[in-house]
Amino acid sequence: MPFEARLVTGNNHTAVRVRDLEALERFYTEVVGLKILSQRRDAPGVPDATFFTGLQLLRFREQDVSQKGVLDHVGINVGNLDEIVAHLSQNGVGLVGEILTPGPNVRTAFFRDPEGNTIELIERAAAS
Repeated sequence: MPFEARLVTGNNHTAVRVRDLEALERFYTEVVGLKILSQRRDAPGVPDATFFTGLQLLRFREQDVSQKGVLDHVGINVGNLDEIVAHLSQNGVGLVGEILTPGPNVRTAFFRDPEGNTIELIERAAAS
């Protein structure tokens, strides 16, 4: 029987590295008409970020400017993170770093596909 990830709808995203986060926020809100869902600033060990539905803008403190506009990763919501990570491992695919808990009731894991693209798996606990 083939293995299947249980996908969960909502907050899937593509992350793009940018130099001027505030200017891009204005562009995506005022020109494109997107609504900012949340923002992260000055958190230790992670880039500043702005989250829209389907899009995440990232500004790294120590970013090579040649990385401007470069796809950083694609985020996929899942309901069985541990099973997927185990299945990846069984197939010789390791994680990039460890499973993280970036917020309450949220766990994430990153891996690279065979072409080197970074994929983020996002599992959210059900609201109580």
